[in-house]
Amino acid sequence: MSSKYPEAIPVADINSVSVIDVLLEVFSRMGFPREIQCDNGTSFASHLTTEFFERFGIKVTHSSVHHPQSNPVERFHRTLKRLLKVLCLQSGEDWEKNFPATLLALRTVTHESTGFSPAEIVHGKNLRTPEVLLYEHWVNPQESESSVTEYVFELINRMRQCQDLAVERMTEVQVKRKAWYDKNAVRRKFQVGNQVLVLATSKPNKMAVQWTGPGVIESQLSDTNYIVKMANKNDKTQIYHVNMLKPYHQRPEKINFLISERKETPEAESDELGIPYPTADPNVYNFEEIIRDSALEERQFLRNRRVT
Repeated sequence: MSSKYPEAIPVADINSVSVIDVLLEVFSRMGFPREIQCDNGTSFASHLTTEFFERFGIKVTHSSVHHPQSNPVERFHRTLKRLLKVLCLQSGEDWEKNFPATLLALRTVTHESTGFSPAEIVHGKNLRTPEVLLYEHWVNPQESESSVTEYVFELINRMRQCQDLAVERMTEVQVKRKAWYDKNAVRRKFQVGNQVLVLATSKPNKMAVQWTGPGVIESQLSDTNYIVKMANKNDKTQIYHVNMLKPYHQRPEKINFLISERKETPEAESDELGIPYPTADPNVYNFEEIIRDSALEERQFLRNRRVT
C-alpha cells in the first residue's frame, strides 16, 4: 500500500471464482502478499476465498462498512472513474479503450503523499510514456554501457532509496493529517457489552431516523473498529468504525397517574386551592356596586388632586 501502485482488472461478475482468478493474475506479476485488505463483500468472505487465503498464508483484514477512509481502494475507485469519464468525453470512445491509458497515467504521476510515482517505487524507475519518448527524440540520450551486475545493484539501491524516502514522506503527511483531524475530534471508546447506536448511511426520506439500533459491542478489533451485533438484523454481526457509533442510553419508563375517589367539580377544586370560584349569584358578587364604588373613588382622587 505504501507504493500506491494501482491494479485494476475489469470482470463481468464478482463471485468467488472470478475474484480468485483476478488475484492469481495479479500475484503472478507481484508475488503473493503477506496481508490483504478487503471490503465486506460476500465474495471475499466465502468459504472458497477463505480457504484460498489460508492455503497461501495470506492474512485478511476487512474494512469498516460505510467508512471509505479506512479503505484506500475506495478513493482509487473515485479517481479512476473520474479520469475515465473525462477521457470518454474527450475521445468519444468507450471506457474499455481508455482503460489502459488511464492506468498508465495513474502509475506514472507523482503521488502527493510519497513524492514519487508508483512505478518508481515498484520498478525502481519510471515507465516510458509518450512524453518520455518525445524527450528522447529531441535529446537523444546515450544508453548506459554498464554490465548487468552493475545495473542490478544500481536498480536495487535506487529502489531502496525511493522506498525509504516514500515511507518517510508518508509518515510526515500522516502526522500532519492526524494533527489536523485531532483538532476537533472527540475520542470515543466502548467496552464489550456496551449498547450503541449505529449511524444510518442511507435514509428513505428526510424524516427517517439518523441512528439505528441499539446494538451490542461483541468485540474490539482495534482502537477504531468494533464488531457490533444488531438485534433488529437477526443478530447479524458487522464491523463498524468508531465514528459511526455512539452510546445508547435507555430512557426509564415511568407512568404517572392520579386516582380520585370523588367527582371533581370546579367548586371543589377552588376550595382545595383556597381561591373563590366566580359565580353568577348576585348575593355573592354585586357587579353594579363594584363599578359604582370604583367610579366614586376615581372622582374623589381627582378632587383631592385639584385641592393640593
